[in-house]
Amino acid sequence: MSNDRRFVLKGLAAAGLLAAMPWAQASTRAAAPLSDAGVADAATRVTPLVSGGALDAAFLAGVRNGLGQPAATLVNPPLQGLEAATYQQLNLLLNDDTPTLLVGLLDDAAATLVLDLVRSAGGRVLSAEAHRIGQDSIGQQRAGELGQALVAGAATAGRRQENGNAYVALRCVI
Repeated sequence: MSNDRRFVLKGLAAAGLLAAMPWAQASTRAAAPLSDAGVADAATRVTPLVSGGALDAAFLAGVRNGLGQPAATLVNPPLQGLEAATYQQLNLLLNDDTPTLLVGLLDDAAATLVLDLVRSAGGRVLSAEAHRIGQDSIGQQRAGELGQALVAGAATAGRRQENGNAYVALRCVI
């Protein structure tokens, strides 16, 4: 028997054992919000996530505009600053049963951690795109446009600034 065939057979056996375990069946129930209906439901509950930088206010304003809400309100308060309390709030959101659309503009290192947390909790990453955005007025405008586009589900690829910082615009259903 070749090594490739042995590997495939072992994988099938392991998958059969995992499906029979009670905790595996419980996790399939938690994955239910990831259906297409879950994406539509999550659009009614949006939580923005920002890293505590200079573009946060512009991004949050874009999210508010995308939701059609007054400037001072959001459905869920934004998760700001990537410290222990923010990750704890994110963990609570990941573990509740209400589908939520998570939109964020994060530096590339923080985005890697957030995307890993979302994926390991059974969330679905709808988009994650790298951008270079400066902190000048053009960068502020671009951050606002990204906020609106993420809420609307539109593509966020576009202009890149040569002298900008690395950011990741992400959209996930959790």
